[in-house]
Amino acid sequence: MLIRSVILMVYGLAAGALIAASFLAFLSMIGVIPRLAGLTKTIKYARTYENCIALGGILGTAVYIYRWHIPLGWPILIIYGVFGGICVGCLVGALAEMLKSLPIFSRRLIIRDGIPYIVYAIALGKIFGCYIQFYLERK
Repeated sequence: MLIRSVILMVYGLAAGALIAASFLAFLSMIGVIPRLAGLTKTIKYARTYENCIALGGILGTAVYIYRWHIPLGWPILIIYGVFGGICVGCLVGALAEMLKSLPIFSRRLIIRDGIPYIVYAIALGKIFGCYIQFYLERK
């Protein structure tokens, strides 16, 4: 039983580290932070922005896993919602810009036909993954 627990702990930590690294690599690949810092003319604080995003991911994961109850009231919930919406909006905008690079990517890989199928496969994978997470895991 102890060996199984240790293996599960190592597996969980490795999977969590992989997801965190991929998310941060994704953010750096699409360049959200430098663009926002450039637009707001606060490029000297770019490192602070990156640290805040990493800290937010760590704290968000801890709150989700350990189900911490933070009784701060409605005003803090509204502020959290506004900043969460800003973050999601920035990611959506960056993803929209990334989709513009899909034709360049397809030319380099010599993919002539099937680009719509690739986009559909990505969308269906996301839908299927959300369905598994939200509907099948809770039953």
